[in-house]
Amino acid sequence: MKRVIKIYTEHKNSIQFYIRSVVQNFQPASNNTSDLHHIFDFEKSAQFIYSVDQYFIQQTPSIGRREVYEERDGADKSFYFKWVSFKDEPIHISNPYLHHVTGQPMLTAVKQVEDDFLVIDFDILTLLSELQLIEHNSMFTKVNTVIMAGGGLLLGLVSVFLILYGGYIFVEMLFSHFKGDNVMHDIFTSIISITIGLAIYDLAKTIIENDVLFKTFNFGNDLQSKTLTKFLTSIIVALSIESLMAVFKIVLDDYSKLINAFYLVVGVTLLIVGTAIFNKMSLNKN
Repeated sequence: MKRVIKIYTEHKNSIQFYIRSVVQNFQPASNNTSDLHHIFDFEKSAQFIYSVDQYFIQQTPSIGRREVYEERDGADKSFYFKWVSFKDEPIHISNPYLHHVTGQPMLTAVKQVEDDFLVIDFDILTLLSELQLIEHNSMFTKVNTVIMAGGGLLLGLVSVFLILYGGYIFVEMLFSHFKGDNVMHDIFTSIISITIGLAIYDLAKTIIENDVLFKTFNFGNDLQSKTLTKFLTSIIVALSIESLMAVFKIVLDDYSKLINAFYLVVGVTLLIVGTAIFNKMSLNKN
């Protein structure tokens, strides 16, 4: 939504000129559904059309491209017409808003026809695409949504498996009464599995929320930076635990391999420094 509004604001004059031309040239023979429906034959961005009488009562159903909402006939529109003015222009164009039916950003144009008012809702995204201000492909959007949903669900399943696996290792260790030489190894493995599982789950949740269920245009770099930071933090925690486990094992077994643990600790440190620099640059950019 934020991106759409920004593009609309930059090209507001030319977009409104185009809308006024479309509305002005559309001259239906009557307020019958069949006559009003003709606007969809030549204007792709038009989504709904209806007529309102001089007392601001809707006198036709809300006519959409594929559906006609009969229940809207007779609705009181006086509240909406408080902001309608024809002093500056013969055709009033509203500010962008989210439509209650489609959930998409819309513009509404109102034209006075004798004592009545003709109201047309335009989809901003389709309008911008029609005017070559953005590139938008509905089929690609649907395919992208399906792929992101599938990938997010698979990541979610992987994360659940890792969390359950970590819990299984821990429970199995409890029932074995801490017997064996790999008690510390099992504890660290359980913690690492659960930590990575939670990190992957958080990533899957973010993908499904922002690219499938509540797909908008305003997640931007801020949310992406936070998601990446959270994921990197989980990985750093897992690697730190792995480094600690490696140090313990080397101390107990063979000091000559301590250099390998040192390299792992240095790698984790560099990852922490890199994440801190990334966060600093993201804050400065925002």
